[in-house]
Amino acid sequence: MKFLSTSLSFTIVALLLTACERLAMEEELALHYFTSTEGSYTDIKLEQGQLTYTYFEDTDNRCAQWFKSTPCWTLADLKTVTAPLDADTETALRSLLHEQQLLEAAPTNLKTAQDQASPERAYSEKLDIRLGQEQQQLVYLSRPDAPPKPPALQQIEQLLQTAAEKIKTPGS
Repeated sequence: MKFLSTSLSFTIVALLLTACERLAMEEELALHYFTSTEGSYTDIKLEQGQLTYTYFEDTDNRCAQWFKSTPCWTLADLKTVTAPLDADTETALRSLLHEQQLLEAAPTNLKTAQDQASPERAYSEKLDIRLGQEQQQLVYLSRPDAPPKPPALQQIEQLLQTAAEKIKTPGS
């Protein structure tokens, strides 16, 4: 009987530790990456495990010789696909957010939502991050004299782009 109660105690402790670990991993993750230029449009949202990818694909090569300061695409040209995010990508995103501590402080060459204004022309890449109750908006302003994009933002962008391309062309 004593062996059974000790064994049961260890089992309960193990279950509680697993539950606590799982709760930390199960905090709701939401990401929103957005960028657009005269010839491109990328909007990737992750909410409640669903990945939504809205993009412009220049299939008729209309933007190749575009010179105007307005988009060569229209809202009617945008395509949207949605699918659940695979568990490996979600785990990689969560790990990257924790490792890089992006929710604690923005890297020095990223701007937060409060100081994103720039007097110079630049293309912006925005990343909204929410993990549980913590949230952060990061903005990278791309222009010829801009500092390099921070590796953490590059990695998150790459993970999201790869996941988006997978749902755009299933089976690849």
